[in-house]
Amino acid sequence: MRTETKERKTLYNLVRQLPQEDVEKVTSYAAFPWSLQEKEDMEDLRAIRERIDEPAIPWETLKKEHGL
Repeated sequence: MRTETKERKTLYNLVRQLPQEDVEKVTSYAAFPWSLQEKEDMEDLRAIRERIDEPAIPWETLKKEHGL
């Protein structure tokens, strides 16, 4: 069994044992990091759209400039 699957089952069993009030708190908290990630993703996409027409710097040039 994959580690991720084991972790999900363990988490499910822990949450299942909680009182309903606590399950609601856990659900609310779990949604918060997801909303932050979604907000960051949207900001990243906005930044990409704003810079889509900027010329790219070749990787070889960057490596030389930074001594890599």
